[in-house]
Amino acid sequence: MSQEFEEWFQEVLEFEGTSYTDDPADAGGATRYGIILKTYQEYLKKIDRDDDIGKDDIENMNIDQAEEYYLWLWNSLKLDRIPTRIVKGYADASVNMGKGGADRILQMSLNTRSNPIDIDDWIDVDGQAGRGTFAALAQTVLTPFDWLIEHMAYHYNNVFKGSSYTFKQRLREASKESSDRESDWFTTRTNQNKFLKGWVKRDVIVFLKSFDQEMTVADLIRNLLR
Repeated sequence: MSQEFEEWFQEVLEFEGTSYTDDPADAGGATRYGIILKTYQEYLKKIDRDDDIGKDDIENMNIDQAEEYYLWLWNSLKLDRIPTRIVKGYADASVNMGKGGADRILQMSLNTRSNPIDIDDWIDVDGQAGRGTFAALAQTVLTPFDWLIEHMAYHYNNVFKGSSYTFKQRLREASKESSDRESDWFTTRTNQNKFLKGWVKRDVIVFLKSFDQEMTVADLIRNLLR
């Protein structure tokens, strides 16, 4: 295992903790080491294991099992395709909201950085980074600040009911169906205000870790807009 992975794994544990939780208000449900039941079930299928697991297995998960999962995740993210300055943000988002969420943030960051006004020229925000996303990434200089702003926007969309981070895609689908149902036009979110400050605090910490630890405040400010 690389030193880079080991450092990242320890950072994940600092954020997520090691205790078991099952907060009824948390959409993730049963969680330990930042790993939720659904995500762990999906991981086991992807490595060709058909273990029938439940909440008890998450509660009794040990640190070695958690490290195995995170090593698999780290390798599956193919971080060599992601610009170095946003690797920490992308990798942390993949833990906090899944790779699909991280890819949505990446896609929207590209849209708002390169073309914030004309949404007809946006790449689709579908949570599946493919050729179109990486072609746009090759032509766009994303900064840690671009990522921070879009990451926080994602969180706010998870709090406000009636909002949708993938509005353009949903709009297309609804217009094809000529639907009058609001749920077809917007994603109805659960109201999770209690978690918002923690999410944003984590975003800011990861953002600051994207820079050289010896950087002065003046250097940091200059780097925000690069």
